[in-house]
Amino acid sequence: MSYTVGTNENSIAITEVLHILKYLPDSLTSNIPTKFLNFLNENSIPNYKPDFDLSKGLDNVKLKHKTKILLAIIYRNYICSEQERLDYDKILTQNENEYQIKLKEKYNIFKGTKTEKNSDNINQLVIYKKSYFTRIKDFIKKIFHK
Repeated sequence: MSYTVGTNENSIAITEVLHILKYLPDSLTSNIPTKFLNFLNENSIPNYKPDFDLSKGLDNVKLKHKTKILLAIIYRNYICSEQERLDYDKILTQNENEYQIKLKEKYNIFKGTKTEKNSDNINQLVIYKKSYFTRIKDFIKKIFHK
């Protein structure tokens, strides 16, 4: 996902992220590069005040989708340890694979195809072709129905 600087939705998300970062300990935020923090500050909305209460915990706060994305990027790139990053990447890859499988099932665009799972739980594309005689028979039927 690319961020277009200056759009209202992106600026609101950036402002919300900065608001959340204020509540994190300095030991975590010190890993975030100053250049990146300056970028966030330049593209935030100074007079926008997020209306969520962080005293209830971050899990109970309704955040915008783009705010969650930015927080995930900051966490992965600057806050988590090397082992946490590997675990996080594994979870992201697994989620993406599950999402792609759901998309394939929902939008199977290949006519005459069927997706089957084998014993290794890997999707395989099986193409069912009509025999030569069936295709000739269908062709003749088309000619006479016109």
